[in-house]
Amino acid sequence: MVSEEMFALEEKKMGKKVHLHDGVWWIKSAPFYYKPVHEFRPIPCKSLYPDPLKSLGGYSYQLSDSLLANRYVRHNMLQGDSLRAFSLERISGKRRNMVRMGIRYCRIEFIKESDVLLEQMRLINISQAKRFERGGGSDTFLPSDYYELHVIQWKAEIQKYFIHKGHQFVGAFVGETLVAYIDLIQLEDTWMFGAVKSSDEYLKYRPVDALYYTILTMASQCDECKRVVNGGGYDERDSLTYFKREYLLTPVDLPYYSRTLLPVDLLRGIKNKIMSINSKVYG
Repeated sequence: MVSEEMFALEEKKMGKKVHLHDGVWWIKSAPFYYKPVHEFRPIPCKSLYPDPLKSLGGYSYQLSDSLLANRYVRHNMLQGDSLRAFSLERISGKRRNMVRMGIRYCRIEFIKESDVLLEQMRLINISQAKRFERGGGSDTFLPSDYYELHVIQWKAEIQKYFIHKGHQFVGAFVGETLVAYIDLIQLEDTWMFGAVKSSDEYLKYRPVDALYYTILTMASQCDECKRVVNGGGYDERDSLTYFKREYLLTPVDLPYYSRTLLPVDLLRGIKNKIMSINSKVYG
């Protein structure tokens, strides 16, 4: 298990701003604004805070008492009895067939860094970026030519995640070719889906379905894992939310307490921009 402290120190190695205050590790998510490193461990309202001098812009954390919330944050989650009961039989018929196809054609395993695999990951990113370019919304991802023009920068950034104790890359292979991968983030009792990337050429083999099913099955069998989180937000595409629902990842509105000097919507926009930049660079 990767503890909160270990995860925080790994984040610090990557150059992120973290500090320990009131027994909680906090991480900078926007200018002068902090949240807990372990966001999914609820905190009693107004009991713990980040360093006041570092968090002049404010802070936010998940609450243990929803009656005291001043905002809600939506996450796609599989937890509790639903997580423990996860199985192929609980997936709807059509999606179940896609999973079976993915398992039949794809080999799923954890990825260890190598020049060959980094190059295959880069080609996957190019393929997915081109797919997204055809669909529009270019502000949410790096253009495909970024991976051609900035190969050294991209590789240097993603290599940081390979040595981060809280990140593991899970890959889907067809033969010896990596065709899709997920950055699986593990922090104490919580597993989170990071980047999810796939190559157009191999989508017919259903590698993403094989990855989702395999990771969720592992989580359901892990006693330490209490929840799996996969994105969310009130602006998530309906089609993406629907896909995740087929794997029993359900949108949940969690209570939060936020203290801000600036309007929450403005801070949320800044935070989303930072997260988008980070995910685009390493994903």
